[in-house]
Amino acid sequence: MGLGGPERWTYRILQEPRLSAELQGLAKPRSVGGVDSIDFQPCQSHEFRSQDRMCIENWQMSPGGTWVFTAIFDGHAGHATVEHAARSLPVLIKQALESLLVSSRGHVLPAAVSGVLSDCIVRFDHSITTDFTRMFPGGPAGLQGMTSSQIRHLFQDRASASQNMAAATRCLQGSTALVTLTDPSKHNLWIANLGDCQAVLGSRTRTGDWSATFATALHDGDNPSEILRIRNQHPGERECLVDNRIIGFLGPTRSLGDTWLKLPPIFSQRVLLNFRREWNVQQPEAYIARVKSPPYVSNVPDVHHIPLSKGPPGQQRGLFLISCSDGLADLYDGRTRTEMVHRWVMAVGQAIENTTREGNLALSLLRDGLGGDDIRLVSQKLTVEMEERWMDDVTIIVQRL
Repeated sequence: MGLGGPERWTYRILQEPRLSAELQGLAKPRSVGGVDSIDFQPCQSHEFRSQDRMCIENWQMSPGGTWVFTAIFDGHAGHATVEHAARSLPVLIKQALESLLVSSRGHVLPAAVSGVLSDCIVRFDHSITTDFTRMFPGGPAGLQGMTSSQIRHLFQDRASASQNMAAATRCLQGSTALVTLTDPSKHNLWIANLGDCQAVLGSRTRTGDWSATFATALHDGDNPSEILRIRNQHPGERECLVDNRIIGFLGPTRSLGDTWLKLPPIFSQRVLLNFRREWNVQQPEAYIARVKSPPYVSNVPDVHHIPLSKGPPGQQRGLFLISCSDGLADLYDGRTRTEMVHRWVMAVGQAIENTTREGNLALSLLRDGLGGDDIRLVSQKLTVEMEERWMDDVTIIVQRL
């Protein structure tokens, strides 16, 4: 399975219907108003619990009707930042959208909604930074003049220690974000992406086949345009990218949090190194030494508006959106990205066409990624006896459009 070294790991073969029941229990499938989802991490150790979060909400707006909001947040290095994002960012977007609808009396231009999504994501990330830097009103120069005792006091004072600790921890950890909005008419879809989650549109062609369309670009070291952007922003810095990772450490090139890669290194050297337990990084000093001209990680999302065509009268238009964390792609290792997303769309399309049973479309896609009808492969991924997690977290949302 690619993890755990050369040892042979024991797993149990589960026969049907027990295999499907086990998968359903682990994946926690949900269906809400035409939106199916799963949240999957088979390792049941509390230490290795999923760092993915998702949000699916129907927003009744006045004026304007019901908007459908979905989001996937894929955390890394801990749970603090991703939990903060999942709890706070949807509220921020909803409030901003509501204000826009009121000011425009319900008649909004697509570009205005795109602006709301981009602005809220950037503002939220800035709030993570300012919640931390407000403790040092003198900036880097003022921090340089503080004693170690003064810095420690900020995190020991009974009145403010808890709040300050939370602010610092969010700077050490990070999260990607994939957000979608659908308007009440179902004629407009917006997708905002920050990081390496993916969104794929599946559509039925005139011949009845299923077609896959990339709806987002990856923000990671496999995207040549991201590599070029970072190199251009940090000329002469050989180590701004090492092995196609930010300073050799971070895979996503855009994210929420990861603030230590967005601030001058003195904040890490004088403050954040005191939180090694919360900082899930081995030998952080080696990475901090590569921080010369921050920020290295962008908080600016790609936002796309996609007009949705009307289907035949009285019929569904054969259109759906797959949103997922990068753990789903790991299950299709060895395929090109084009082959992979085509397989995703085919798996969901076939589940839609299977009129013999009502099923969760996200669960059908997960089952395909785990091995489909191969009972041995699926059993292996569910039951292998390892103390550490053997696969990445997988979150999938499938929305019928």
